[in-house]
Amino acid sequence: MKHFLILILVCAVIMLVLPVAALKDTVQKPIKSADSVNSEATGNAVTTEAQQQNNETITVFLSSQNQNVEMDMFEYICGSVAAEMPLAYHEEALKAQAVTCYTNALRLKLNTEKTNNADISDNTAIHQGYINEAERRAKWGNDFEKYESKLKNVVNSVKNQAIYYNDRLIVAAFFAISCGKTENSGNLWSESVPYLTSVESQGDCLSPQYATSVSFSLDEFVSKMKSANAAFSIESLANAVTIKETSPTGTVLKAEINGKAYTGEEIRSIFSLRSPVFTVNSTDSAMTFNVLGYGHGIGMSQYGADYFARQGYTYKDILTHYYSGVVIK
Repeated sequence: MKHFLILILVCAVIMLVLPVAALKDTVQKPIKSADSVNSEATGNAVTTEAQQQNNETITVFLSSQNQNVEMDMFEYICGSVAAEMPLAYHEEALKAQAVTCYTNALRLKLNTEKTNNADISDNTAIHQGYINEAERRAKWGNDFEKYESKLKNVVNSVKNQAIYYNDRLIVAAFFAISCGKTENSGNLWSESVPYLTSVESQGDCLSPQYATSVSFSLDEFVSKMKSANAAFSIESLANAVTIKETSPTGTVLKAEINGKAYTGEEIRSIFSLRSPVFTVNSTDSAMTFNVLGYGHGIGMSQYGADYFARQGYTYKDILTHYYSGVVIK
């Protein structure tokens, strides 16, 4: 009987000890929860994206120095926004400008055809502008610290965001001030681009630079015309310029000067007009161009973007208004 009681006691002790031993590995090597796995995956993705952003560069042809310079993409976008839009504009308008500048830079960087072996040029007649930090400091003077901080915050807030149409980077055209509507690309370019269509931009009419005029004497007019046509000659300016066709927005599409055909863009270039939206008043000895807006009129109006931003529009609202049917991603 005594031995039986001892046997029962030993079995009881074994049963108590075995579960603790079986649980030991489980306590030391816990199984990860779904939340912890997702958290690690998110962390890795953020780190990878941050590294990719920091490593992104672009080669810029600096026309004033006649050389190519490779720089960080973030710095390039800061310098491009600073060159292209007043920093006094609303932050949402500046964000829209930053996204357009990055879209154009990325599209050109991915293009195999290069200008001067660079991804992009700072020549605004070809691509878009750029000014470095020293040039920004000189431009803004005592406001440099304020504007530089605002600029970097804006660019960082939309970093790596670009505009796409049918999954392709767009030509993110922009200009300063419209005549109240933007222009259809097909009216000025060789072909129509579906996302660059005419839209309302009535805020531009409030700009103090909305309407301008420029006058030329007979001698000045002839001198300007000879730059385009060396054989040009005329005795009187009365009815020398005849507008033949305009678009619904008012852009001059066809005109005649002394019987020869010109486009509104050609006349704008010859006489350094602010836009191709103009009318003409003339006498025998003087010619006056009355001009609305500033720029070619295609894509995003910068003044209009600032106006929309001050009405509560976000940068995405602004971009999807001026570029029809696009997505920002």
